[in-house]
Amino acid sequence: MSEPRRVGLMELLMTSTGCQFVIPVYQRNYTWGAEREVKQYLNDLSRILSQEYKNHFMGILIYLEKSIDFSTRELSVIDGQQRLTTTFLTIYAIREMFKDGGELDRVQQLDGQYLTNPYHKDKIKYKLKPLVADDDVYRCIVEDRLKDNENEQSLIYKNYIYIKGYLEQLIANGYTANDILMALNELYVVCVPISEEDNAQKIFESINATGVKLTAADLIRNFLLMNLDSDTQDKYYAQYWRKIEENVSADSKELEIFFRMYLAIKTYTLVPKNGVYRHFVDWIENHRIETSVLFDELLDYAKIYHAINGAKIDSLDKALRQPVTDFRKIKSDLPVSIIMEFYRLFKTACIEADVLGQLIQTINVYLIRRSICDMDSQNISKLFPTILRRVLEKCGGNYADIVAVLNQEMVGNNANTSGSYMPTDTQMFDILFNANVYKRPALRIILDRLELTDNPAPVDLSKLSIEHLMPQTPTEEWLEELDVDEETYMANLHRLGNLTLAAKPDNSKMSNQLWDYKNDVLKSTGHLKMNMDLLSVSKWTIACIDARTKMLIKRICEVFPYPEVDVSATQAPDIVDEKTGLKVTVAHMFSSATEVRKNSAYTTENGERGYVLLNSKMYPEGDKEKFWFGYRSSRFELIENCKEHYCVLICRSKTTLIVNLPRTFIDGLKDGFNTSIDDAGNIKHYHIVIHKHTDGKVTLLQSKPYLKKIDISQFVVAEL
Repeated sequence: MSEPRRVGLMELLMTSTGCQFVIPVYQRNYTWGAEREVKQYLNDLSRILSQEYKNHFMGILIYLEKSIDFSTRELSVIDGQQRLTTTFLTIYAIREMFKDGGELDRVQQLDGQYLTNPYHKDKIKYKLKPLVADDDVYRCIVEDRLKDNENEQSLIYKNYIYIKGYLEQLIANGYTANDILMALNELYVVCVPISEEDNAQKIFESINATGVKLTAADLIRNFLLMNLDSDTQDKYYAQYWRKIEENVSADSKELEIFFRMYLAIKTYTLVPKNGVYRHFVDWIENHRIETSVLFDELLDYAKIYHAINGAKIDSLDKALRQPVTDFRKIKSDLPVSIIMEFYRLFKTACIEADVLGQLIQTINVYLIRRSICDMDSQNISKLFPTILRRVLEKCGGNYADIVAVLNQEMVGNNANTSGSYMPTDTQMFDILFNANVYKRPALRIILDRLELTDNPAPVDLSKLSIEHLMPQTPTEEWLEELDVDEETYMANLHRLGNLTLAAKPDNSKMSNQLWDYKNDVLKSTGHLKMNMDLLSVSKWTIACIDARTKMLIKRICEVFPYPEVDVSATQAPDIVDEKTGLKVTVAHMFSSATEVRKNSAYTTENGERGYVLLNSKMYPEGDKEKFWFGYRSSRFELIENCKEHYCVLICRSKTTLIVNLPRTFIDGLKDGFNTSIDDAGNIKHYHIVIHKHTDGKVTLLQSKPYLKKIDISQFVVAEL
């Protein structure tokens, strides 16, 4: 790296003979606004003219210097493109003023010394090469063709017009163009030239750490393009990057999701959002993939991403239309990686379209059943990349049974877990019968599918909305009609059986009207299949809601069926199951305690002590038995009024080992535990790892700053 130097803006350009400042395609667009940054730039210039400032520091200009030949150098701007581009626009505005005034010798002086390389007639004739997106407008300015500009919304154009108007006002106030040019040289920057031997990407990352943050997609684009020569950058940008943006999105956040999913496919791990760039770089450097090969693959996956998320449904294979429609309605990024890779198998003729449709619908069913039962998606946030790995390993290149393999890995092997299982038909009835489902995201997806399934004359779903048969406002007439109190009314209001689809105008008509009127409206517009059974109901009652809820749950289970899977494979036959472990623990410790939340929290009768229960099956580890628990302080909110807090660890192997740890004991050690981090970098939970040794001793593992085993045998309550 050469020594930094302080230089005025005019001197910078005058001493850059044979050089071209290149704004690389991986840089941000030119974003300065006329009334914001450009106005501040010109106000600083004005203060120099009025001698309020003697000089003024404009910032740092960092560029990567590359020699093209003996007379030509390319200065690839890493930091400072906004002020540098604005400086060129300012000088071109002065040039136009000289031209309009007939001072053609002055025009030639600006061209020959500051704006162009007069001895070069090729592509480096002009000393600034702006971003591709700005190039057409900029060329109109530098080639005196402003009348040919067709993009008056361009910031380059808007700022040029603003600058010209501002300078004309300075002239009207008595300053000359020469005064303005001399003042420009009193605006100075500190130039930091770096060479190809320096790590330009690391420098760029350091700059990004202190300035306006770039997204992971911005940094990845820079990483892929920065070390290429300018021509190759332009080629790859047009041939690959622009097409990736066209298929995914030009929005950096959406691109970040795409790269996160690409990494999940390649590593079978869902990296944190704040780690996408670093993990991408690590993966590329470890695999040493040629840039063009990598771009080819990224573009292929971008086209798949578009098919899944953005392509017109009618453009997809017929077998994919309904599954993809449902998937888009679910609005979840979680399974995007596994669906993308399954789609790649289809594109490479490894599976047929109908198989891909079944795979996507299998994932939809899993998500929809969990969503309508209000199950936490956080529990499955990292599940799908792992399932993808297992499915591909089990198939081993033969995809004849891939749907069955996916069902087993996603549903069967998670059937006995507490966080990632898919509700069975029985569980659906138990969970949904009395549930408030009105605000659950899957409700509209389910009602739409129930309406469309086996419907020879489907309606336009966009014209429908969810209607409460028993209205949301409990009027006196409705309370009297049902012969219930308001509490009972509200408890049944948002149940599945009280909800249906109706045309939006009908919904407005029905409002809070009594059943007879509502039913007449439904009869007059009896074009909805799901409402046909309602037409024969003479009076709407709580019993009707019960019956319709059962019927709809049954229909949901038929339309979104539970697959045939082997659930026995998920639990070793000699390990106590979760329900039994809870049952024996509660019977042993809490027979006379107060239940705060079933199987989760208890207090003693006098409220002095509170207990939170955590459950783990045994994982063999050498000659030891290992148990793992996720510890969150938020769990204790249920018992926050108790004076003493305890965490009961239920360790299930052939027996049930019960360990009762005081919260104060855990909190004193938790900084030494491993942690799980959310996408924002915050701690989600601490990892409590328990070992039961062959001699019966029970230890707690600390991992930081070094591995340490703490004997907690004194806290063992019983082994049953």
